[in-house]
Amino acid sequence: MSYQPRHRASRPPSAPVLSRRHLLGAAGLTVAALGSAPLMEQSAAASTGSAPFLPYGTGSYFRTPVTGLTQSAARTSAFRTFMHLHPDQRSYAYPRIKGVGGNSWGTAYALSTAADPIWKLTGPLSSIYSTLGSAGFHAPDWLASVVTGTTDSPFCVVDLGSGFTVFGTKASLVGPRTLAVQSAGITYHSSNGLHRKNPLSNDKRNSTSRGRISDAMVIRSDLVRYGIANNTDLGHVLHLFLVETLSSDGYRQPMVGCESGKTGFGAEGERIAIDPTIDLTKRGLSPGGLVLARTLQRYGCYFGDNAGRESALKAEQETSSHPVWSGLLGQDSLAGITWDDFVVLRPV
Repeated sequence: MSYQPRHRASRPPSAPVLSRRHLLGAAGLTVAALGSAPLMEQSAAASTGSAPFLPYGTGSYFRTPVTGLTQSAARTSAFRTFMHLHPDQRSYAYPRIKGVGGNSWGTAYALSTAADPIWKLTGPLSSIYSTLGSAGFHAPDWLASVVTGTTDSPFCVVDLGSGFTVFGTKASLVGPRTLAVQSAGITYHSSNGLHRKNPLSNDKRNSTSRGRISDAMVIRSDLVRYGIANNTDLGHVLHLFLVETLSSDGYRQPMVGCESGKTGFGAEGERIAIDPTIDLTKRGLSPGGLVLARTLQRYGCYFGDNAGRESALKAEQETSSHPVWSGLLGQDSLAGITWDDFVVLRPV
């Protein structure tokens, strides 16, 4: 069965018109995977304000809709059964959202320019990340106020001045504009955003833990507000923290590795999406929740990490001094959908 989203929309006026050949080359997809549906279709046209910046180009995995990908009936049935039965998942029939409503497990996030001050990383940085410890990256001074200090303490900065996205885990402030991290990631905006070890990557400077797409690991408030104003979605795939993956299934595109010792369901990188036949407007979702649900229907999400508890998406971290959401999203904003609404997509 070919995945064809129910709610179609026109291309934003600002989007470049790319040929099918260009898209195939940029995303590394095959005609067989595309089916008869053009993946160039983007979600709703811009009608209120300018669209916020998104990296990696419209042909990248990050920004390619699931149109034309096929569903796996067997995997879908197995996934739904697993989500019903896993003890840590039984209380929540939908993805929860971290980093909002007083929850501190989101992703510290900033969009910076060359006008912002320089920050630097310290920690076990390999040579591939050396620029983050030497030249550093641009970020606003308030970045320190949203670093969570949780056991994973992730942060993501989209640095327009440097032309890359920087990501870090277990981040903590150890000096003026200096963050200590356990691991780091860097992906250049001019690339397709894939890890340098991925055969489809077009930039050998890109490196993240196991191939995770850093920008997929945060729900940005500017994209949600734009989606509400324009009746559209986030415009990119999301990274799902699944209750538990299955290590023996290994990994798939876009991942280049997986966690060990997990006995749940699915390979890291396996992609799911809300069934295209579902009318999301009838699910009682809030405006912000509807933007996320549309995203999960049009772009889907991939299994990228183990949650350690119920499955979740991470939002831009909100704090009392940095109230970016102001009630626009809650931890249960997706309660109008269920795991039974999702289908598992066959790998490209």
